[in-house]
Amino acid sequence: MLTISTQAQEVYEKGKILDSIPVSGTTDESFALYIPNGFKENELSSIVFIFEPAARSVIGIRPFIPAAEKYNHILVCSNNSRNSSYDRNFGIANNLFAHIFSHFNIKEDEMYLSGFSGGSRVACAIASLSNQFAGVVACGAGFPSVPDYKPSIQKYAYVGLVGDRDMNYKEMLKNKDFLQFLKFNNTLITYKGEHSWPAPEQISQAFDWLYLQKLKKAPSKEADEIKNLYLKAYKRIEEFKARNELLRASEQYERTIKTFQDFVSLDTLMQQHQKLLATKAYKKQATSFSNVLKQEEKIANKLKSRMTSDFENPKETNFGWWEKELAKLDVLEEKGDTNTKDMVYRIKFDVFARAYSRKNTLLYEENPEQTALAEQFIKLVYPKTE
Repeated sequence: MLTISTQAQEVYEKGKILDSIPVSGTTDESFALYIPNGFKENELSSIVFIFEPAARSVIGIRPFIPAAEKYNHILVCSNNSRNSSYDRNFGIANNLFAHIFSHFNIKEDEMYLSGFSGGSRVACAIASLSNQFAGVVACGAGFPSVPDYKPSIQKYAYVGLVGDRDMNYKEMLKNKDFLQFLKFNNTLITYKGEHSWPAPEQISQAFDWLYLQKLKKAPSKEADEIKNLYLKAYKRIEEFKARNELLRASEQYERTIKTFQDFVSLDTLMQQHQKLLATKAYKKQATSFSNVLKQEEKIANKLKSRMTSDFENPKETNFGWWEKELAKLDVLEEKGDTNTKDMVYRIKFDVFARAYSRKNTLLYEENPEQTALAEQFIKLVYPKTE
């Protein structure tokens, strides 16, 4: 899929997002570029290709800037790749790759892909098909539905990022289990958040993890930097425990143990984790969380099935049924704990997102009945949405 050639570096302003650079060999394609301040024209560079689901390249690049400055990554985000067919996005990506690899000297073992929502699925598909990238940072969505586009025997590292109110939260949890079953090098970072690009803090955490995966393969170990990253990871554990976020503390324990076991002795840390898992407080939170996920699956599947049926027969849609189901969710949200409130938010946003996606798809089709139905669903879930 990729052709990499080494040419003379272009000269661009450092430390600034350049948002409309034309892609060579095309008439209407462009990209945004960020060159870190540590960039040196006479040296090979690492790079991150970013896929933004609405082709908002500047928005896609911004959260990556602190990590780019820390690890000296060039950042590139297309102004054309968006939620659409994979074939269309592959063509845009190949044009972009051809341009970048003919204008910059890139380290072939430090090429990364990232994306949010549909862009995350595109990044995963490209990494899986090409097997030429070191890692993927998948934000707010998991794998494509096409089997060949999913991770299997490839060698890239996969780090997922997802907010606990993201409608794809459950999907990302399942993907983690799938990757663990495959023994695929991966981690999942969850945080308080909705379906949006992660904050720079989470993006930086992802690239810290990817950096450590690279060090595991390196002949020399950077002891001071490893120590600093370990202390930062341990501090997160303590912060989660202080806020009584015991499930997230356990997640951080697991990631820290797995990540640093090749670098430092972790006997004490493993004992602390086992002690946490044995507490009544942790078991209570884990049971509550498990029950909520089971309830969510049941409700979400019912609503998804009904919505599919309604779009197949728009004239037969019974909005009275929908109003009753959403009212039930409102009651759950009002009376439920934090996990339940997050679940209700995810379910509602999933209905909204499916309707919104359908509406966007229908922009290219003549189907006024389905367009009107999509708009009704959007207003039903979020009445203030214009």
